Amino acid sequence: MRVIIEKIKIPSFGEPDVIPEIPALVYEARIKRLRERMVEEGYDAVAVYADREHSANLSWLTSFDPRFEEALFILTKDGLRTLIVGNECSGVLGTVPIRTKTALCQEFSLMGQDRSVSWDLKPLLKRAGLRRGRRCGLAGWKTLMAHRIEVPAYIVELVADACGKKPVNANDLLMHPERGLRLFNEPEQIALYEYAAVKTSESVLALLQAIRPGIRELELARHLDGGGLPLSCHAMISSGRDIPNGMASPGNRRVALGDRFTTAFGVWGALTCRAGLVIRGPAGFATLSGRVHKRVVENYLLVVRAWYREIAAGAKAGDAWAAADRARDPGLYTFCVNPGHYLSLDEWVCSPFVKGSSMRIPSSVALQQDIIPVGRKTGVSVNMEDGVVVADAALRRKLQDRYPALYRRCVARRTFMREALGYELSDDVLPLSNTPGAYFPYLLDTRWVCKFEEK
Repeated sequence: MRVIIEKIKIPSFGEPDVIPEIPALVYEARIKRLRERMVEEGYDAVAVYADREHSANLSWLTSFDPRFEEALFILTKDGLRTLIVGNECSGVLGTVPIRTKTALCQEFSLMGQDRSVSWDLKPLLKRAGLRRGRRCGLAGWKTLMAHRIEVPAYIVELVADACGKKPVNANDLLMHPERGLRLFNEPEQIALYEYAAVKTSESVLALLQAIRPGIRELELARHLDGGGLPLSCHAMISSGRDIPNGMASPGNRRVALGDRFTTAFGVWGALTCRAGLVIRGPAGFATLSGRVHKRVVENYLLVVRAWYREIAAGAKAGDAWAAADRARDPGLYTFCVNPGHYLSLDEWVCSPFVKGSSMRIPSSVALQQDIIPVGRKTGVSVNMEDGVVVADAALRRKLQDRYPALYRRCVARRTFMREALGYELSDDVLPLSNTPGAYFPYLLDTRWVCKFEEK
């Protein structure tokens, strides 16, 4: 198998007309599953923490996220629910679709705001069902080694005081790479993720098509439109003869011919990334660094193809890791991070793609094809990231029945990847991006796309 470059028209796959909405019954079902799981794991209560940066667990569970403050949602094995928020969030609790008690903790509010009504978290924890002898789990955003807890220390201390013993890191209930509840997506959630992926991929494509020598990075950033969805990360644009920080925000720099260039745009449920050279055609590969870049592109895409070939419901994640690593030319680059991960409202939930992993990829999960090469000797500006959903036959039938337009778009994208680009894909793979598997080697002429061909 080899990589060639041809003029390929990317079809107009279409897009949803409106932002898909998650009904209240979906959130109620999620809380029910969490309650059942926490009882199985021996918890008497679980407290889910959130702040502006770390809100995915709470938002997935309740639809609520604190935009400026902290928040805490406590669920007991008896079914008692309590959502504790600060001053500003107390005014929006009427929009929360689930049934829950609420409480005001003004310590969660921004500094300088009123603390005269209900500042202390301690009595609120007691009213929420935390009492002596209860085993409480705390879920924030990360499972740490040695069972450490990442939630703010004062909350950990107050929960420990209420229960008479230290709480336990409970993020695995929601984020474990094989059984975390947040990995599994209902059709309604898949519909929202597809909307997100369409917005990020169309935005990045529009940005790439607007690149020209002399344009400022900040001008290109105007093409990034999340369609009303919150960002999962800051918008990224970097250009230059070298890119020391590929995660930088767009600035005043003017793009120049021959530059390396990278951009990424993420909203809740999707991220699209592309990186390459600002050149018009094959003459841009004529320099020494250009020749190295071309070799990396060709090998990198073979790695991506090998990874996709292993993705299916029930497949071992370790097999995908091994396939990607076998295809990689170790003399050219290493992997920056795991080759692929689960995505959700947050861009990275966790990753099963580690060497030797026996973890199986379940149906209904959303995966990010996130394979980032780091050059051995010279700077590398090659990257391509898109999201897919893994759906077995039963889930595909359900999607086809409930979201026929979405299903048709996903099938059309998969067909394009197979027939126009040469990927091998299981029927279980439903691409969400409107630029699925498309890598543009000449950023000044996106009519040219890389594809695979038998030698």
